Amino acid sequence: MISSNSNIWANFTRHILRWEGKTSKDPRDTAASCYPGGIHTNKGITFCTFKSLAAKLGITPVTHDRFLQLTDQEVGLFIYEFYNSVRGAELPDTVALAATEAAWGSGPSRALQHLRDAVKDLGKPVTTTSGAIKAAASLPPRQLFDAYQARRKAFIESLGAQPKYAMFLKGWLNRLRSFNTRFRPAALIFPIFFLGITLLIISQRQK
Repeated sequence: MISSNSNIWANFTRHILRWEGKTSKDPRDTAASCYPGGIHTNKGITFCTFKSLAAKLGITPVTHDRFLQLTDQEVGLFIYEFYNSVRGAELPDTVALAATEAAWGSGPSRALQHLRDAVKDLGKPVTTTSGAIKAAASLPPRQLFDAYQARRKAFIESLGAQPKYAMFLKGWLNRLRSFNTRFRPAALIFPIFFLGITLLIISQRQK
């Protein structure tokens, strides 16, 4: 489980803030309906999300002016709600971050669909999210991470093939690559290497 004050969470929050920028009032964005004609997104937080979660997180008053004053630390609290929404505490840490990143961009339902599809791709026939989470515990984290991100990439590319989203595709893929570079689990080279050395030493002693 990742705590909201851990180093890996701070690193993840910095990743999101790097790609989200400051504010947006782009009318082409679906979030424009949250505050028509004005700034609807601040540091990746839509005004709709702010209104629904701010009071719960102890951020008041729940007004547009307060929304515009969000700090980086407060943004981290919102992101952690998305971590909880994908049951991140029950997943391997790096997969939990991948699911949180997907939920941040496409919603928790889509993020959990990626998880169900990924474990199926790895030979675990599941039909429910709980089943997928249970299956995830038996899979190597790096293998599951790669399968999850393959599903995520396929979804992003399917969106980018639509004319109304085509302009965003390059940025989405660059963000995905950046995330993978920063958070992909390391290969278990050293444990296997040392196991081989240990077995070699044992065999030599038995001669």
